[in-house]
Amino acid sequence: MPRYYFHLEDGQCLLDENGLDLPDIVAAQDEALRTSGNLLKGGGAKRDLWNGAAWRLWVTDRPNGEGKTFFTLRFSAET
Repeated sequence: MPRYYFHLEDGQCLLDENGLDLPDIVAAQDEALRTSGNLLKGGGAKRDLWNGAAWRLWVTDRPNGEGKTFFTLRFSAET
């Protein structure tokens, strides 16, 4: 089972050192959407998001933001 690493940049960079074993890229995409939704619901990213500060979550095949990037989710909002 492949291991996927989920990294977050939202004014500071949080690099995943452990990753998650998931069956395939579709499962990794589902996890990225679930994680992003939880971050938005939890309010941590929301405050800065509405001030136009973009943040991103990207998924790689190696820890610490290195390796091949499979995909990136970017979020921003402006009022």
